[in-house]
Amino acid sequence: MPENLDFTLFQPKGRLASMVQGVWSSSVATDSPNNIERWLQSDACSGFLFNLSEPIQLNDISISTGGVLLPVSKQAQLITLPPGAVVVGVRFHPAMSFAILGNIYQQATLIKKPVTHNLSLETLGDQLEQARGHFARIVLLYRWLDTMLQTTDIIPAPLVSALKALEGEKSPGELSSHVLLSQRQIERHFQKWLNMTPKYYQRISRVRNALKVLKLHPETALVDLALSIGFTDQAHMTREFKYIARITPKHYSQKVMDDKSNVLSIKTQKSAKH
Repeated sequence: MPENLDFTLFQPKGRLASMVQGVWSSSVATDSPNNIERWLQSDACSGFLFNLSEPIQLNDISISTGGVLLPVSKQAQLITLPPGAVVVGVRFHPAMSFAILGNIYQQATLIKKPVTHNLSLETLGDQLEQARGHFARIVLLYRWLDTMLQTTDIIPAPLVSALKALEGEKSPGELSSHVLLSQRQIERHFQKWLNMTPKYYQRISRVRNALKVLKLHPETALVDLALSIGFTDQAHMTREFKYIARITPKHYSQKVMDDKSNVLSIKTQKSAKH
Protein backbone atom coordinates (compact mmCIF):
# COMPACT_ATOMS: atom_id res chain seq x y z
CA MET A 1 0.00 0.00 0.00
CA PRO A 2 1.51 3.35 -0.98
CA GLU A 3 2.57 5.52 1.92
CA ASN A 4 0.57 8.37 0.38
CA LEU A 5 -2.65 6.53 1.31
CA ASP A 6 -3.56 6.41 4.98
CA PHE A 7 -6.40 4.02 5.85
CA THR A 8 -7.81 3.12 9.26
CA LEU A 9 -10.51 0.47 9.83
CA PHE A 10 -12.42 -0.27 13.03
CA GLN A 11 -14.58 -3.40 13.26
CA PRO A 12 -17.20 -3.10 16.02
CA LYS A 13 -17.54 -5.67 18.78
CA GLY A 14 -20.58 -6.63 20.80
CA ARG A 15 -24.04 -5.44 19.77
CA LEU A 16 -23.04 -3.49 16.65
CA ALA A 17 -20.93 -6.35 15.27
CA SER A 18 -24.00 -8.13 13.90
CA MET A 19 -25.01 -5.06 11.88
CA VAL A 20 -21.81 -3.24 10.95
CA GLN A 21 -18.82 -4.71 9.11
CA GLY A 22 -16.60 -1.76 9.70
CA VAL A 23 -16.17 1.96 10.28
CA TRP A 24 -13.33 3.45 8.26
CA SER A 25 -11.45 6.65 7.55
CA SER A 26 -8.96 7.29 4.76
CA SER A 27 -6.89 10.16 3.41
CA VAL A 28 -4.35 10.84 0.69
CA ALA A 29 -1.31 13.01 1.35
CA THR A 30 -1.64 16.48 -0.18
CA ASP A 31 1.79 16.10 -1.76
CA SER A 32 0.98 12.77 -3.40
CA PRO A 33 2.24 12.91 -7.00
CA ASN A 34 -0.68 10.87 -8.31
CA ASN A 35 -4.27 9.87 -7.68
CA ILE A 36 -4.72 6.68 -5.65
CA GLU A 37 -6.87 3.98 -7.27
CA ARG A 38 -8.28 0.99 -5.41
CA TRP A 39 -10.70 -1.78 -6.31
CA LEU A 40 -13.44 -2.21 -3.69
CA GLN A 41 -14.33 -5.87 -3.87
CA SER A 42 -17.95 -6.97 -4.09
CA ASP A 43 -19.47 -8.16 -0.81
CA ALA A 44 -23.26 -8.02 -1.43
CA CYS A 45 -23.34 -5.22 1.14
CA SER A 46 -23.90 -1.50 1.22
CA GLY A 47 -23.34 1.50 3.45
CA PHE A 48 -22.60 5.18 3.15
CA LEU A 49 -19.60 7.48 2.92
CA PHE A 50 -18.80 11.13 3.42
CA ASN A 51 -16.33 12.90 1.18
CA LEU A 52 -14.81 15.67 3.29
CA SER A 53 -12.37 17.21 0.83
CA GLU A 54 -11.46 16.95 -2.85
CA PRO A 55 -13.88 15.37 -5.36
CA ILE A 56 -13.45 11.61 -5.68
CA GLN A 57 -14.50 9.14 -8.34
CA LEU A 58 -16.50 5.92 -7.84
CA ASN A 59 -16.43 4.03 -11.13
CA ASP A 60 -17.65 6.71 -13.54
CA ILE A 61 -19.49 8.80 -10.93
CA SER A 62 -17.85 11.94 -9.55
CA ILE A 63 -18.62 12.60 -5.87
CA SER A 64 -18.04 16.09 -4.55
CA THR A 65 -18.04 17.09 -0.87
CA GLY A 66 -20.93 15.54 1.08
CA GLY A 67 -22.58 12.27 1.98
CA VAL A 68 -23.44 9.41 -0.37
CA LEU A 69 -25.72 6.40 0.12
CA LEU A 70 -24.19 3.45 -1.69
CA PRO A 71 -25.86 0.71 -3.76
CA VAL A 72 -25.50 -2.95 -2.88
CA SER A 73 -22.14 -4.09 -4.21
CA LYS A 74 -22.56 -6.71 -6.94
CA GLN A 75 -19.22 -6.22 -8.69
CA ALA A 76 -15.89 -4.71 -7.73
CA GLN A 77 -15.90 -0.91 -7.91
CA LEU A 78 -12.98 1.35 -8.71
CA ILE A 79 -12.52 4.29 -6.33
CA THR A 80 -10.14 7.10 -7.28
CA LEU A 81 -8.82 9.40 -4.56
CA PRO A 82 -6.93 12.58 -5.53
CA PRO A 83 -4.17 14.23 -3.46
CA GLY A 84 -5.68 15.75 -0.32
CA ALA A 85 -8.75 13.47 -0.33
CA VAL A 86 -10.42 12.69 3.01
CA VAL A 87 -13.17 10.06 2.97
CA VAL A 88 -14.94 8.25 5.83
CA GLY A 89 -17.71 5.72 5.89
CA VAL A 90 -19.65 2.79 7.30
CA ARG A 91 -20.09 -0.66 5.78
CA PHE A 92 -23.06 -2.77 6.86
CA HIS A 93 -23.47 -6.56 6.72
CA PRO A 94 -25.64 -8.14 3.98
CA ALA A 95 -29.29 -6.95 4.02
CA MET A 96 -28.59 -4.52 6.88
CA SER A 97 -28.49 -1.47 4.62
CA PHE A 98 -32.14 -1.98 3.63
CA ALA A 99 -33.10 -2.66 7.24
CA ILE A 100 -31.36 0.48 8.49
CA LEU A 101 -31.69 2.95 5.61
CA GLY A 102 -35.12 1.77 4.48
CA ASN A 103 -34.20 1.62 0.81
CA ILE A 104 -31.93 -0.06 -1.72
CA TYR A 105 -30.20 2.46 -3.94
CA GLN A 106 -29.50 1.57 -7.55
CA GLN A 107 -26.52 3.93 -7.72
CA ALA A 108 -24.51 6.22 -5.46
CA THR A 109 -27.10 8.71 -4.17
CA LEU A 110 -26.34 12.04 -2.54
CA ILE A 111 -27.63 12.57 0.99
CA LYS A 112 -29.91 15.56 0.65
CA LYS A 113 -31.43 17.83 3.27
CA PRO A 114 -33.83 16.82 4.59
CA VAL A 115 -33.36 13.06 4.16
CA THR A 116 -36.40 10.83 3.99
CA HIS A 117 -35.47 8.64 6.98
CA ASN A 118 -34.79 9.57 10.59
CA LEU A 119 -31.11 8.72 10.93
CA SER A 120 -29.95 12.36 10.87
CA LEU A 121 -27.24 11.62 8.34
CA GLU A 122 -26.99 15.26 7.33
CA THR A 123 -26.21 16.23 10.94
CA LEU A 124 -23.57 13.50 11.08
CA GLY A 125 -21.95 14.94 7.96
CA ASP A 126 -21.74 18.39 9.55
CA GLN A 127 -20.05 16.88 12.62
CA LEU A 128 -17.57 14.88 10.55
CA GLU A 129 -16.46 18.04 8.76
CA GLN A 130 -15.38 19.43 12.13
CA ALA A 131 -13.54 16.27 13.28
CA ARG A 132 -9.77 16.11 12.80
CA GLY A 133 -7.89 12.87 12.24
CA HIS A 134 -8.90 9.25 11.67
CA PHE A 135 -9.45 8.44 15.32
CA ALA A 136 -11.80 11.38 15.91
CA ARG A 137 -13.84 10.58 12.81
CA ILE A 138 -14.15 6.88 13.62
CA VAL A 139 -15.16 7.58 17.23
CA LEU A 140 -17.80 10.00 15.98
CA LEU A 141 -19.20 7.44 13.52
CA TYR A 142 -19.18 4.67 16.12
CA ARG A 143 -21.02 6.75 18.71
CA TRP A 144 -23.57 7.80 16.11
CA LEU A 145 -24.18 4.16 15.16
CA ASP A 146 -24.44 3.11 18.78
CA THR A 147 -27.10 5.77 19.37
CA MET A 148 -29.10 5.23 16.19
CA LEU A 149 -29.09 1.43 15.92
CA GLN A 150 -30.89 0.35 19.06
CA THR A 151 -32.08 -3.09 17.95
CA THR A 152 -30.24 -5.98 16.33
CA ASP A 153 -33.23 -8.17 15.44
CA ILE A 154 -34.18 -6.35 12.26
CA ILE A 155 -33.71 -8.92 9.48
CA PRO A 156 -36.27 -11.72 9.02
CA ALA A 157 -35.01 -14.94 10.59
CA PRO A 158 -35.64 -17.00 7.40
CA LEU A 159 -33.42 -14.63 5.43
CA VAL A 160 -30.64 -14.89 8.03
CA SER A 161 -30.86 -18.70 7.81
CA ALA A 162 -30.83 -18.59 4.01
CA LEU A 163 -27.70 -16.40 3.94
CA LYS A 164 -25.88 -18.78 6.28
CA ALA A 165 -26.97 -21.80 4.26
CA LEU A 166 -25.66 -20.30 1.02
CA GLU A 167 -22.37 -19.35 2.68
CA GLY A 168 -22.17 -22.98 3.82
CA GLU A 169 -22.47 -24.09 0.19
CA LYS A 170 -26.07 -25.24 0.28
CA SER A 171 -27.62 -25.11 -3.17
CA PRO A 172 -30.04 -22.20 -3.78
CA GLY A 173 -32.60 -24.82 -4.80
CA GLU A 174 -32.32 -26.50 -1.39
CA LEU A 175 -33.09 -23.41 0.67
CA SER A 176 -36.81 -24.08 1.10
CA SER A 177 -36.02 -27.18 3.16
CA HIS A 178 -33.74 -25.16 5.45
CA VAL A 179 -35.76 -22.01 6.07
CA LEU A 180 -39.37 -23.29 5.87
CA LEU A 181 -40.32 -20.89 3.11
CA SER A 182 -41.22 -21.59 -0.49
CA GLN A 183 -38.61 -20.93 -3.15
CA ARG A 184 -40.72 -18.03 -4.42
CA GLN A 185 -40.85 -16.45 -0.95
CA ILE A 186 -37.09 -16.83 -0.58
CA GLU A 187 -36.52 -15.14 -3.92
CA ARG A 188 -38.73 -12.24 -2.85
CA HIS A 189 -36.81 -11.82 0.40
CA PHE A 190 -33.51 -11.65 -1.47
CA GLN A 191 -34.79 -9.15 -4.01
CA LYS A 192 -36.30 -6.92 -1.32
CA TRP A 193 -33.40 -6.96 1.14
CA LEU A 194 -30.36 -7.47 -1.12
CA ASN A 195 -31.52 -6.65 -4.67
CA MET A 196 -30.19 -9.96 -5.99
CA THR A 197 -31.06 -13.64 -6.30
CA PRO A 198 -29.86 -16.32 -3.85
CA LYS A 199 -27.71 -17.77 -6.63
CA TYR A 200 -25.95 -14.48 -7.25
CA TYR A 201 -25.35 -14.03 -3.52
CA GLN A 202 -23.65 -17.41 -3.43
CA ARG A 203 -21.48 -16.46 -6.42
CA ILE A 204 -20.29 -13.37 -4.55
CA SER A 205 -19.73 -15.40 -1.38
CA ARG A 206 -17.51 -17.92 -3.18
CA VAL A 207 -15.39 -15.22 -4.78
CA ARG A 208 -15.02 -13.43 -1.43
CA ASN A 209 -13.91 -16.64 0.25
CA ALA A 210 -11.33 -17.26 -2.46
CA LEU A 211 -10.03 -13.69 -2.18
CA LYS A 212 -9.59 -14.10 1.58
CA VAL A 213 -7.54 -17.27 1.10
CA LEU A 214 -5.35 -15.72 -1.59
CA LYS A 215 -4.76 -12.60 0.48
CA LEU A 216 -3.37 -14.72 3.31
CA HIS A 217 -1.76 -17.42 1.16
CA PRO A 218 -1.14 -16.07 -2.37
CA GLU A 219 0.97 -19.12 -3.22
CA THR A 220 -2.07 -21.43 -2.92
CA ALA A 221 -2.54 -23.75 -5.90
CA LEU A 222 -5.50 -22.32 -7.80
CA VAL A 223 -6.91 -25.65 -8.93
CA ASP A 224 -7.04 -26.88 -5.33
CA LEU A 225 -8.53 -23.60 -4.13
CA ALA A 226 -11.27 -23.71 -6.76
CA LEU A 227 -12.46 -27.15 -5.71
CA SER A 228 -12.26 -26.39 -1.98
CA ILE A 229 -14.34 -23.22 -2.32
CA GLY A 230 -17.13 -24.79 -4.36
CA PHE A 231 -16.26 -23.96 -7.98
CA THR A 232 -16.52 -26.76 -10.50
CA ASP A 233 -12.91 -26.22 -11.63
CA GLN A 234 -10.22 -23.54 -11.98
CA ALA A 235 -11.69 -22.19 -15.21
CA HIS A 236 -15.04 -21.67 -13.47
CA MET A 237 -13.34 -19.77 -10.66
CA THR A 238 -11.45 -17.60 -13.14
CA ARG A 239 -14.66 -16.67 -14.98
CA GLU A 240 -16.38 -15.73 -11.73
CA PHE A 241 -13.37 -13.69 -10.59
CA LYS A 242 -13.25 -11.76 -13.86
CA TYR A 243 -16.95 -10.89 -13.66
CA ILE A 244 -17.35 -10.17 -9.94
CA ALA A 245 -13.85 -9.16 -8.74
CA ARG A 246 -12.76 -7.78 -12.14
CA ILE A 247 -9.41 -9.50 -11.80
CA THR A 248 -8.20 -13.05 -12.38
CA PRO A 249 -7.13 -15.24 -9.43
CA LYS A 250 -3.62 -15.45 -10.86
CA HIS A 251 -3.31 -11.68 -11.23
CA TYR A 252 -4.71 -11.13 -7.74
CA SER A 253 -2.24 -13.59 -6.20
CA GLN A 254 0.65 -11.89 -7.96
CA LYS A 255 -0.57 -8.49 -6.80
CA VAL A 256 -0.70 -9.66 -3.17
CA MET A 257 2.86 -11.01 -3.42
CA ASP A 258 4.09 -7.79 -5.05
CA ASP A 259 2.45 -5.67 -2.34
CA LYS A 260 4.07 -7.77 0.38
CA SER A 261 7.45 -7.39 -1.31
CA ASN A 262 7.00 -3.62 -1.55
CA VAL A 263 6.09 -3.35 2.13
CA LEU A 264 9.12 -5.44 3.08
CA SER A 265 11.35 -3.28 0.89
CA ILE A 266 10.06 -0.07 2.53
CA LYS A 267 10.64 -1.51 6.01
CA THR A 268 14.16 -2.57 5.05
CA GLN A 269 14.95 0.89 3.72
CA LYS A 270 13.66 2.52 6.90
CA SER A 271 15.72 0.15 9.06
CA ALA A 272 18.84 0.93 7.05
CA LYS A 273 18.36 4.67 7.63
CA HIS A 274 18.28 4.13 11.38
